[in-house]
Amino acid sequence: MASLELVDVGTDRALLDVFSDLTLELTPEWSRSTDQMLSALLLDPTQRRVVAISAGEPVGFVTVGRIWVLPIDDPTAWCELGVREPYRRHGIGGQLLAWAEETAPLIGRSRLQVPCRANRPEGIAFLERRGFSEYDRMACVELSLAGVVAPPIVLPEGVRISSLAAEPELRQSAYELAVEIFADLPDPEPVSAGSFEEWRLRDVDIPDGPLEGYLLAVADDHVVGYCRLMNEERGVVVGHLMTGTRRAWRGRGVAKALKHAAIAWALERGAQRMTAENAIGNEAMRGINRTLGFQSAPDFIEMRRAI
Repeated sequence: MASLELVDVGTDRALLDVFSDLTLELTPEWSRSTDQMLSALLLDPTQRRVVAISAGEPVGFVTVGRIWVLPIDDPTAWCELGVREPYRRHGIGGQLLAWAEETAPLIGRSRLQVPCRANRPEGIAFLERRGFSEYDRMACVELSLAGVVAPPIVLPEGVRISSLAAEPELRQSAYELAVEIFADLPDPEPVSAGSFEEWRLRDVDIPDGPLEGYLLAVADDHVVGYCRLMNEERGVVVGHLMTGTRRAWRGRGVAKALKHAAIAWALERGAQRMTAENAIGNEAMRGINRTLGFQSAPDFIEMRRAI
């Protein structure tokens, strides 16, 4: 194996393109476009990305940065890494993880949190051998759109479906709903939507997340539910960032109507699949997904360890 060079990507578009290609190949469900990564730096300028180069060939990647839904001073760094198959079992993953362990304290973090998928047991085993343990788990589902017909959208009286593209003046109301939804999420630690500006940078004005895909359920000019959709895997997949409803409107069919609208939106754009993640205990949303034909996909697992 040739010597390994770890190249800091920074804001170099050519290197970011290489990084993006690697994530699409190795972790397509978490892949990032170049524009997404540049946009994310506005929210977290401390994040760092590295591409591993061997004999002129990109062979792996690693990133560290803030976990956006946790307080800005939280000690945990988000860390994604991957190595291409022909180059595994040569110590490259260990070198990338060592870089993350050295870099995280430089941005004020004292532990790492690494995402995995249950269908990649070798990645989980790699982390377990290095002292990581499971911190959290999400149930993933996906819906093949082949042959699917858009389901009817049935709304409670007085509710209509819109979007932030059609009614940008509803941003403040959508943000207030996001604050309520994040406060109710059954995560191991409290999470939040952050400030209005953080929410805007993270969930609203983002590349590959057109405002037409920020679907709103509106009653009396207030947002009572929303479904945030993203173009993923370069348009092949539509992913759900979040579907949620105001507490006073839950159990009245708003979330189901938004899900139906989301399927129609994905079909209009020619996507092949839809994906979603649900907390293990969120039986209401998991039940809605089952009725819509979503099938179980490998769990999303977060591994954590102090540095």
